[in-house]
Amino acid sequence: MSDVLILAAFFLLGLFFFAGRLKKYAAIGGWTLIVINLFSEVTAYLNADNFLYPMLAFLSIPFLTITVRALLREDPVVLRLTKTAAVAMITYVPFAFIPALRDALIFSVVNQAFWIIHALGHHPQMPAWNIIAENGFANQIVLGCTGITAISMMAGVIAGVPGLSRRQGISALLIIVPLLYLLNLLRVAIVFIAVSDRWFRFFPDISPDRGLGATDFFWAHNVFAEAFAILALIAIVIGLSRLIPGLAVFARELWNLYTGSIRAFFGIGNA
Repeated sequence: MSDVLILAAFFLLGLFFFAGRLKKYAAIGGWTLIVINLFSEVTAYLNADNFLYPMLAFLSIPFLTITVRALLREDPVVLRLTKTAAVAMITYVPFAFIPALRDALIFSVVNQAFWIIHALGHHPQMPAWNIIAENGFANQIVLGCTGITAISMMAGVIAGVPGLSRRQGISALLIIVPLLYLLNLLRVAIVFIAVSDRWFRFFPDISPDRGLGATDFFWAHNVFAEAFAILALIAIVIGLSRLIPGLAVFARELWNLYTGSIRAFFGIGNA
């Protein structure tokens, strides 16, 4: 079901660029499908002890409400935000649905992460082309481990900045794409080492029935790696704001729009 929702959102957000006066309705449809897709994955994430995405699904309800209202009045800030989402989706979907692209990216990440793990003094094995194993722990690398989601999001953010010159956009991408790719390789390698070496074996075990390494994986991947990824993206956006001043303006406009709408809902100030 998730693939159908993603493809439908991809179609509607792509249509956003060509729908003229009807683009706000294509945008509403695209955002709605993204939120529905988030909720369709909640059970799977909870079963994997991942609480970030279920929390995002919960927060997406007020986000979608504010976004739809703003789109209906053709708010320029939310139209630019929709452009951001559209570019991110267009960047991501080919890797998700074209096996040759997906497998090539996974293969690259597996081999380079394997090299980093080995360089850090470990001796992993590769029982399959997309699996790294050591000390009884085997980690299968999937598309979500490649960093393509973060890269797509940042490509969208850059494209959504108003008044962006081609030179600024290319310069930003040449900085951001390699940086995010490298940070993701380090994330994959360090999470693997943390789990295989049982760094967090003395931490509280929230999933005692999951078997060897489950506690370490929860803390390494679902807590610390997720927190690091969020902080890294925030730091990158702040850094990009120095290269592209319009990004800071865009971020402030979005902040003011959404926080203003929330304050208005609770009777504090005006939207």
